Amino acid sequence: MKISKQALFLIPIGVAVNFIGGQICILTKLPAYLDAIGTIVVAALCGTVPGVIVGLVSNVLNSLTDPNTLWYGLLNMAFAIVAAYLSKKLWFKNFGLTLLSSLFFAFIGGGIGSVMTWIIYGFDLGTSWVVNLVWIALGSPEGGFPMFLAEFIGEVGVDLFDKVLTVIASYFILKAMPTRFLSKLPLGYIYISDEDKAIEDSAED
Repeated sequence: MKISKQALFLIPIGVAVNFIGGQICILTKLPAYLDAIGTIVVAALCGTVPGVIVGLVSNVLNSLTDPNTLWYGLLNMAFAIVAAYLSKKLWFKNFGLTLLSSLFFAFIGGGIGSVMTWIIYGFDLGTSWVVNLVWIALGSPEGGFPMFLAEFIGEVGVDLFDKVLTVIASYFILKAMPTRFLSKLPLGYIYISDEDKAIEDSAED
């Protein structure tokens, strides 16, 4: 599949956005990740393949300091596939549907991600303080509450919060894109308003 020059231009920008979002959460101690905004935006504008590249490269770079993050690149790639599909269905043009999309992304990041974390950390709790807090709050270890269930509840909760912030940021980034640039992207036409299309058509005439 041939990738347009504009899509190639957006790929490193998407990687940078993912990195910056992740660093903001680390520095502010925010219980979120914000490391998939670039993946979703690029996939929404350019399609599955560019989005998958952004997700994969982002996690490869993060794995240089934390090798475990490489495995989570599979989740970031899955975000791209879902984002491209929802973009074609016009979900990201509607704020309500955009918020609803966070459930799909949270299922991938929190649901499937919790299983990956459980396996990566040797069938034990991951490093998230939220997950450990959930386990303690539910009466464990004294209460015998299953560790995996605590992992699942904690991961899904954090990821849902994260993905709500992520899709909101993605929505406003997509809205802010200039028409002239959108017209050059594979899926950019989706985000050009009818008014802007009319102006373009009249200018061509």
